[in-house]
Amino acid sequence: MSITQATVTKRGLTDPERAAIIAKAIPDHPLDTQRKYHYFIQPRWKRLSEYEQLSIYAQPNPDWIAGGLDWGDWTQKFHGGRPSWGNESTELRTTDWFRHRDPARRWFTPYAKDKSEEARYTQRFLEGYSAEGSIRTVSPYWRDEILNKYFGALLYNEYGLFNAHSSVARDCLSDVIRQSATFAGLDKVDNAQMIQMERLFIAKLVPGFDASTDVPKKIWTSDPVYAGARSAVEEIWQGIQDWNEILWASHAVYDATFGQFVRREFFQRLATVYGDTLTPFFTAQSQTYFQITRGAIDDLFIYSLANDPEFGAHNRTFLTLWTDHYLAKSVKALEDFVGLYARVEKVAGATDRAGVSEALHRVFGDWKTDWADKINYKVDVDQKVDAVLAGYKN
Repeated sequence: MSITQATVTKRGLTDPERAAIIAKAIPDHPLDTQRKYHYFIQPRWKRLSEYEQLSIYAQPNPDWIAGGLDWGDWTQKFHGGRPSWGNESTELRTTDWFRHRDPARRWFTPYAKDKSEEARYTQRFLEGYSAEGSIRTVSPYWRDEILNKYFGALLYNEYGLFNAHSSVARDCLSDVIRQSATFAGLDKVDNAQMIQMERLFIAKLVPGFDASTDVPKKIWTSDPVYAGARSAVEEIWQGIQDWNEILWASHAVYDATFGQFVRREFFQRLATVYGDTLTPFFTAQSQTYFQITRGAIDDLFIYSLANDPEFGAHNRTFLTLWTDHYLAKSVKALEDFVGLYARVEKVAGATDRAGVSEALHRVFGDWKTDWADKINYKVDVDQKVDAVLAGYKN
């Protein structure tokens, strides 16, 4: 029935009169523009992603943790009465521990899918490498003395950093951070496994090649080339209580300087000088993991903590103090490691002093841009390079 007809309703109003009253009562805009059922999650991107839907608030954090939705406490306690999660686990503060997002949006299913794809691609690559006999192009000296021993020893560096994430995964104050930290740790153990996988693969192709970990372990524990690195990893793994300090020291200082130089500037770059195209295949995967983790750590420490509207200045103070300490240890680790150049051929622009200096400038330059500048940390790149090269001999 048309509302323009003057039919009298039960309340004594004609339809046009009733329609006019209703029109005045209804606003000309929606009462609520929220169209998605996620009122407790603030999406980082245009729409709430699957990563956010399945990751955020899976952990029942109490309301005394910034951003937590649960209330009260649990009967389960650590010895001495420590709660399941507490703000005393870190010196850093924030208005919301759930603000962090992994730019790669990694959660379990896509992470497992990516790893499966990488495993299948690695299998295909190794089958082709073996069929071609490409191992014949590798210098026996590089293969047996440098690659087997010193690249083999690097697996302990990566494995140690992996273990450092165990307490982080337990103590961190939100499920979003836990997910990023756990995947960063698993990537580290993947690096260690790939190093040993390469050694085992070579042993199948080269009779007499020793793929046991006895010699690399001795190199890691006693060779002066890794003395500084060993000290740094031991402290990060066993000497830190604050889970944020562990993450910052591991990824924003030590691995961003020492790790980048060793993987990218030494083994990946020099491998081809000795006819080795196998090692760059594995180090390239490690570098991919490094960049993914860099994005997550940047979001946590810069976007979420250093730029926190209330506690940003407080957090930057601690990040600066931590950087002072672990940058000095990283420089010492690099100073020891460049001693390995004395055991490789002198190649202009690669292993001579000028080439090593350029490589160090790339690493420290990247680190300054990625981390130091973002927390207003003052660093003299030339001074750090000179400190590393103080005992350089080649």
